[in-house]
Amino acid sequence: MKRRNEISRKLKLWRREVCQLMGLSWPIVLSMLSFTAMDLADTLFVGWLGTAELAAVGLATTVIFVVNGFFFGTLQGVTVATSQAEGAGRRRRAVGSAVAGLLLTVPFGLLVLSLSLFHGGIFAVMGGDAHVRAMAGDYFVIRCLGAGMWFAMLVVCNHYQGCGDTRTPMLLNLVANGLNIALDPLLIFGIGPFPAMGVEGAALATLIAQFVGMSAAMWHFLRRRKTRRLVRIWARCRQAMQEMAPTVLRLGLPMGVHSAVGVLAFGVFTAVLARMGTVELAAHQIALKVISVSFLPGHGVARAASIIAGQRVGAGRDEEVVKTLKAALSVALVFMGLLGICFLLFHRSIAGVFTADAQTARLAGKLLIVAALFQLTDAVTMVTSSTLKGCGDTRFTMFAGIATSWLVLVPCAWYFGFVLEGGAIGAWLALALEIAVLSAILLLRFRSGAWKEYAARERQAMSQ
Repeated sequence: MKRRNEISRKLKLWRREVCQLMGLSWPIVLSMLSFTAMDLADTLFVGWLGTAELAAVGLATTVIFVVNGFFFGTLQGVTVATSQAEGAGRRRRAVGSAVAGLLLTVPFGLLVLSLSLFHGGIFAVMGGDAHVRAMAGDYFVIRCLGAGMWFAMLVVCNHYQGCGDTRTPMLLNLVANGLNIALDPLLIFGIGPFPAMGVEGAALATLIAQFVGMSAAMWHFLRRRKTRRLVRIWARCRQAMQEMAPTVLRLGLPMGVHSAVGVLAFGVFTAVLARMGTVELAAHQIALKVISVSFLPGHGVARAASIIAGQRVGAGRDEEVVKTLKAALSVALVFMGLLGICFLLFHRSIAGVFTADAQTARLAGKLLIVAALFQLTDAVTMVTSSTLKGCGDTRFTMFAGIATSWLVLVPCAWYFGFVLEGGAIGAWLALALEIAVLSAILLLRFRSGAWKEYAARERQAMSQ
């Protein structure tokens, strides 16, 4: 009887953890779904232009994430700092994190804009056919114009998520990404008074959507602070930079470096595929866009786990972080496992939606089979990494991610793809191997309990 009661108690605690995770994660999943829908729409519309155009957008998108990866990762420090401050009941410190993040977006945006001046050299290094590189460069330059706006919207959304409000960022992203999808056919193909701009039209649609999204995010953030308090908020900008910018950077810089170097490794991975041929690059682009759907539940649950872990660290409840990880893993594994089964069963039909070229569709379908193999390990990687980051253990996740990217993914992709003549399929098997190795490393890190030292340091920093 006593054992039965203990089991019943544990089940109730587990259900409570799952309910809390699901309550936070579903708006994040829906928000990410809007990004995925936008990417899929871009891929679908551009794919109708031709295989070369599809390869160009895929190449440019990879470079964009390489360039922006550092800034995206660094600004995630706003989420961690906000969640820990919220858990500690330090509301003013949480708001200061957002203000510091917004001020950092100004130099970040200018740096990205300056890099657009070197687009010719960047895409020459990436490789591929000359006309594909030219279209990719045009797309890249337009997208760089909206980097600062994208960063500002990201900061506001990160702040709200750290506070436990995941619905407001969801609505902001639905507006921006929905507008992007609506503008795509108008500007790409030229409907009514709009000129047909092709690949450049896809980039311009994103730029307009980013401006609208940033404007809506800033309006909501300032409105929530109330007009009569705006003067005081901006008067505290210097204070926020002095007090909270170091915290945001301390937590965010390792994530920024990890993101930048990791995305750079993935850029090299894409360059390897580009040297295999246009068909291989286009198939990679299709498969990558499709499997981004399977990332949604894992990413949403992982973000929710990071938020809850940060709040519990701030409140000094480290023992509850373990419960959060276990509940998050169980949910993410179920959802991503089911999607992996879908990829195994319907890979041909899914790939055929995006291109009329039989060779490209056939290869993309095979890549989806490989993707099905790493769904479960990817769920473990995302959830464990995000939980560690929420606790403030961002340096280890940085070193682990960089090491596996450059010591496993890049050399194995080249070896499997060219030396063993596995082509694009061999390169994707290297991706599966990298994810499996990283998931094992992160699990061992969490089980070691070393993250508790970082949690204690963050609480000490807040108390000063």
